[in-house]
Amino acid sequence: MKDSMGKQQSDNLSREDFQREQAAPRRHGGVRRAAKLLAVLVLVFAVVLVAAYQDLSSFDSVRRLFSYNKVTQDEQGKAELYSFDNDRTNVYAMLGERLIVASTTNVAVLANDGTRVYSESVRMTHPAVAVGGQTVLVYDIGGQTALLFGEKGLLRDCGKLCDAGILSASLNSSDYLTLTTEKSGYQSVVSVYDPTGNALFTFNSSDRYVMDACVLRDCKHLAVVTLGEADGAFASTLKLYALLSETPESVNVLNGSLVLSLGNLGGRLVTIADDRLTVFGADGSLSGSYRYDYPYLRAQSTGGTDYTALLLSRYRSGSTLKLVTVSADGEKIGEADIGKEVLCISAAGKYLAALYSDSLTIYTSDLSEYATLSNTEYAKSVIMREDGTALLLGTSSAWLFIP
Repeated sequence: MKDSMGKQQSDNLSREDFQREQAAPRRHGGVRRAAKLLAVLVLVFAVVLVAAYQDLSSFDSVRRLFSYNKVTQDEQGKAELYSFDNDRTNVYAMLGERLIVASTTNVAVLANDGTRVYSESVRMTHPAVAVGGQTVLVYDIGGQTALLFGEKGLLRDCGKLCDAGILSASLNSSDYLTLTTEKSGYQSVVSVYDPTGNALFTFNSSDRYVMDACVLRDCKHLAVVTLGEADGAFASTLKLYALLSETPESVNVLNGSLVLSLGNLGGRLVTIADDRLTVFGADGSLSGSYRYDYPYLRAQSTGGTDYTALLLSRYRSGSTLKLVTVSADGEKIGEADIGKEVLCISAAGKYLAALYSDSLTIYTSDLSEYATLSNTEYAKSVIMREDGTALLLGTSSAWLFIP
């Protein structure tokens, strides 16, 4: 009896050992297969990263393939997204997937399915927009209307901050707001507000008009450009202030230049004047300068990641034009001679859109052609987007070109 029980236990142990021996390879095999799969995924990811590093345009093509796979396009890659009131005073800005349309009588925020997420009647004489990182300011030049929008709609009414007419406004990439306004007893006043609306700094100019002002990307300094005289000739003066001090840290005089706008470029400050582009470091030191090949500046766009686009003209009128891109060091990156009318240029990321009377061309920052669209359907302007798509704006509708 004992022998038979012992034999049975022995047989049971043998079967258990056999099962363990058979199961072990399967477990190890599963681990090996998982390891191989993980290695393949890592390799594919590495290849994608290398491709993205070497050719970001190709990576953007893949990203657009997934981002816009549900958008209905025609054979040229166009997709109509927005419709709005036909008004010759319309100005536009993109905020994520939202299109903001402002006119002398209305401000509307449109979702990409065509619905209006916000609409308000206003009274403005010269509507304008300032685009930040996550917000857009719609304001009235010379008036006191100033509305700050986020993607979900109105954030706050900044017109209450203005005692007199608005001369200019700007938002940096961190949404620090700079308002330049008129003020009784002064030529103008500059006020800075943080993203939550708290006042940080006020600068009163008693002897010169402030042409433009902006907070630098470091959110610690304010650049102010004024127009006046130096050595008997008109000149623009650029002053750099720390936000906690009314004493300028640096002063630069641009003799004979009329500064038209300020902007941030690659972490530096760029001034666009009627005769040159000048780049300054965060401490106010000169970093670079580009004097225009052609004497007349037709248009400019500083939306590029690390470059500015300039449209220059040989004559006051006509179509003898030159398109130029300039780096954050003030060095020319690329140029292209243009022999036809240009309606609008717009830079974003590493792309530049040039809208002609009959076509659209998207360039990379060195002005190599990236994509073209032959039928622009009477578009009047264009907004370039960082993913390589371009929004074309007509009189009452806007459509997206997806290369």
